[in-house]
Amino acid sequence: MACGGSSDNSGTSVGSNGTSTANTSGSSSGSHYKVGDQVKVGNTYIVTINSFKTNPGDDIFKPKAGNVFVVVDVTFKNVSSQEQNLSTLLQCDLKDSTGQKYDETIISNVKPPDGKLAAGDIVRGQIAYEVSASQHSFTFYFEADIMSGGQTVWDLHV
Repeated sequence: MACGGSSDNSGTSVGSNGTSTANTSGSSSGSHYKVGDQVKVGNTYIVTINSFKTNPGDDIFKPKAGNVFVVVDVTFKNVSSQEQNLSTLLQCDLKDSTGQKYDETIISNVKPPDGKLAAGDIVRGQIAYEVSASQHSFTFYFEADIMSGGQTVWDLHV
């Protein structure tokens, strides 16, 4: 659950030095980002999707027949002046090209970046989902503040 500062959940692409670059609309409704983009979300986070890959699972955690695990590797930087609570279960969603929404799942060696994030701190983690093996195009959604409207959106492909 997000807390603290005001956030409008809109994403703005930022360069590696933190300066703004090409904010196409100022609203999450018109901007879709891709792997590698650094996106400032509201006044709270800079979010970077580092990679999006399939994961075969292991001896303990295996996907059901016809499914595969996908893992979103993501970095969050708290650019606000307050500590933030980050919950990928509440703040992140994954949908495929048919609109099917997937729930976050647990697999070995994949650790979500959940928890308290101090002002100025950075956390990197992975979020796993079990999806249909026939799907290759996905949309990842992040809400910095679940009490505000809008989401920041990335288009992901495996």
